[in-house]
Amino acid sequence: MEIQERKSGKIYSLASTTTNIPEWLSERSRRNLAKRDSTFRHRITLLQDLEMPIASTKVRQSPDGKFLIVGGTYSPRIRCYELAEMSMKFERYLDSEVVDLLMLGEDYGKLAILGSDRTVMFHAPYGNHEKIRLPTFGRAMAYEKSTCDLLVVSSGKRVSPGSVSGGGGGQAMGEVYRFNLDEGRFSQPYSFTSALRRRKGYGNNDEDITNNAQVLQLGGSCIATSPTHSLAAIGAEDGTVRFWDNRVPIHQNGNTNNNNVHLTPFLNLDVASATSGHGFFDENTNSGFPGEVMSLAFDSSGMQMCAGTRGGNVALYDMRSSKPLFIKEHQYGLPIHTVQFHSGSGTVLSSDPKLVKIWNAKGSSAAASSSSSSMQRRDDWNDYDSGGGGTDTNEGLGGHLGSIVANVEGTADFSHFITSGDSNDSSGQNNGLLLCTGEQSKVQSFYCPVLGPAPQWCSFLDNITEELEEKDGMLDNKSGAAGDDAGVVPTETVYEDYKFLTRTEIDQLGIQNLVGTPLLRGYMHGFFIHVGLYNRIRSVAKPFEYNEYRTQKIKERMEEKRASRIAPKNNSNNAQQPKIKGKVNPDLAERLQAKAGDKTKSAKAAKALVEDNRFGGLFSNPDFEIDQEAEDFKLRNPSGIAATKFVNNDRDMDSDQEEDDYDEDIDGGGGGGSGGFNKVVN
Repeated sequence: MEIQERKSGKIYSLASTTTNIPEWLSERSRRNLAKRDSTFRHRITLLQDLEMPIASTKVRQSPDGKFLIVGGTYSPRIRCYELAEMSMKFERYLDSEVVDLLMLGEDYGKLAILGSDRTVMFHAPYGNHEKIRLPTFGRAMAYEKSTCDLLVVSSGKRVSPGSVSGGGGGQAMGEVYRFNLDEGRFSQPYSFTSALRRRKGYGNNDEDITNNAQVLQLGGSCIATSPTHSLAAIGAEDGTVRFWDNRVPIHQNGNTNNNNVHLTPFLNLDVASATSGHGFFDENTNSGFPGEVMSLAFDSSGMQMCAGTRGGNVALYDMRSSKPLFIKEHQYGLPIHTVQFHSGSGTVLSSDPKLVKIWNAKGSSAAASSSSSSMQRRDDWNDYDSGGGGTDTNEGLGGHLGSIVANVEGTADFSHFITSGDSNDSSGQNNGLLLCTGEQSKVQSFYCPVLGPAPQWCSFLDNITEELEEKDGMLDNKSGAAGDDAGVVPTETVYEDYKFLTRTEIDQLGIQNLVGTPLLRGYMHGFFIHVGLYNRIRSVAKPFEYNEYRTQKIKERMEEKRASRIAPKNNSNNAQQPKIKGKVNPDLAERLQAKAGDKTKSAKAAKALVEDNRFGGLFSNPDFEIDQEAEDFKLRNPSGIAATKFVNNDRDMDSDQEEDDYDEDIDGGGGGGSGGFNKVVN
């Protein structure tokens, strides 16, 4: 488990970010790997098989907080994980790659999967239920519960350049398809036209970007629905966020001219103009329009909204104003693929392919305005976004608006992330566990205590991190007391001072009353207990164990002294092969001694075993005595069983032969007559 140090706290990168271990690797090889690699030895497996063969694209958690769905490649598939069991529940293969997926019900019983082949697949508990085909390629989905509509953002319809420039009525048009799940049919789609905006660098020229090839096909990029207002917000390629009110009926005031008034947006929010001049987008290395809105998110109250752009900017809006409260810059200049509010900590989580940035969404606007002006200077960006070298005094929770709380860096590019919750908080608004999909087989997971505690299904993370922080505090105090010249204090791993006990061992020690207390840390099928406490309990539970050990050692030393009084004289024949006379395992000693005289390969191994002093306890220590009656020994040594049966059969045959000889002696004894008796004649 790797630890990323930040001013606001620590971020724990769990074992899911380590390299894959082949399934065909034997147990012996795994044990050897654990001896050599400390990272593998101290890994923490959050969920069993939380991975994909090549890469993962999307991750979602069910509204009841009990299941996790991950989509990935290759071949395209989805995997469902049951969090209570901490393992995979099922796996299903798909016909196309997963672009987006949604959970329409409380659990995995109703799934909607947007494929890259213009299809939307609906899955039930038994498998694929139905598939529908879209007119154009879909890019994102959202489910509106008030109307039971599945909203799919499309890539739009392409128009010819001549119709745009010649004024023939052609215009780039974007559409949002609506599929009513209650009626099982398509409704009339939402539509929107391109917003005219003057291109940079043309001065007073009135040429619009609609004459450029990138707007000949206007499409949406992302979608979000408000949890309180039934608003649908669609971010498009032209840098505008458009809003639809799903509460508006189809027919309004009985006027036929207003029948389709709800199909066009009632409000347009220009995000591209607000973020113009911000960010570090490089047009030479990156393609596309930097103001394109790539991700959207509403907070739980519906009063704030975040919009992430292709140029690496995140604009925070109050729904009552068209002016952004704050614009956060990602210094990599890469597209923002996911944004999310975290109401428990009052922060916003925004992610580009390189990192997940956690920053404050609440604070003083005056301080934020002053910091926003300084953030536009490239020379000072390290002060805000570096993990540990920044100079922002307000860093952490409770700082000014837009101040950095933490940056989460992974081992591969991110493509999507969620904050995982539990049955009490399925959206993870009060928890600190991040699950990130990306361009690697493992689903990367990070635990951020600054955001909140771990979910209930992995509550052991809190215990582990608390112990680590306590140890770090003790080490810091020791290093401070020793002075600056004390050197680097070695860091300790998680389980070095703990011993794992099973239920059976706890019953043997008689400490059942400690179950449920902080002294026993529950983990998997047992508990962790501190080594010092374990030694004290063991000394009380077995008070005479030391005396027995001491008596045994004294006895062994006395026997060694007796053996050294008279040194046996080695003959010429026995000088090369010393005779083993062991009290323990004499049969094994005799077999090894007999086999050592041969010239075979096994004889060399037997001779090396006999001459090696490290195995001397095998023939003298009763702890190493072989129990030939044990079931494991019989399964591994069937020849020993056969030999025992052969000996028993020989003994049975000898006894039968002795009985036959005895009968013959009785029958043939006495000299004459049958039976050995003389006939009596009266």
